[in-house]
Amino acid sequence: MILLALSTSGRAASAALLKDGVPLAEATRDEGLTHSETILLLAAELLDQTGLAPRDIGVFAADVGPGSFTGVRIGVCAVNAMAAACGAPVVAVSSLAALREGISEEPGPVCTLLDARNGNAYAALFDKQACLMQPAAAIVAELLPTLPRGTLFVGDGAEAYRDEILSIVPNARFAAPQQNLLTALPVAHAAWRLFSAGETVREAMPLYLRPTQAERLYKEKK
Repeated sequence: MILLALSTSGRAASAALLKDGVPLAEATRDEGLTHSETILLLAAELLDQTGLAPRDIGVFAADVGPGSFTGVRIGVCAVNAMAAACGAPVVAVSSLAALREGISEEPGPVCTLLDARNGNAYAALFDKQACLMQPAAAIVAELLPTLPRGTLFVGDGAEAYRDEILSIVPNARFAAPQQNLLTALPVAHAAWRLFSAGETVREAMPLYLRPTQAERLYKEKK
């Protein structure tokens, strides 16, 4: 079974292919949030490299966020469109779970942290076996005192709030810098496990966790 995963919720646009859970190819562009121009090209590059055609893909995986609202929409729409065209199921993977997958050898506790600016973040907490805190929007200063001693932090929020983390969380640890950049390969690995457990959907839905700017403006006008 071939799985194609796309990740566009963060700084990088990325695509990855697995065959029966084993990586075939991955391509990542870290050129800023120009994902609408790059993500389908990356997917096409991988198919060319591996000699595969869209009809060979048996399941698609979407990084559904949280993260950049525009980036999430681009990736989710691309995955849903390709899956519909191929008659294939979709697996939805949160960006926070994918970051955890990228350091799966770490027993935990692990806090995946994405910067939402102005002292805000998207966060989740994991141990080796389970999610201890579901993905949520949080005020960093309120979140950090609730986390266990020795928590390992990963994600761009770990970089953005490093000094604050060190001052509040005893024995805080940090993932290697390269692990803070979300790419499609850990999305693919997390998706393969979910697919194997039968957790598929017809269409992925964005996981924003906060109102979009359009929603906020609409509420302000009411």
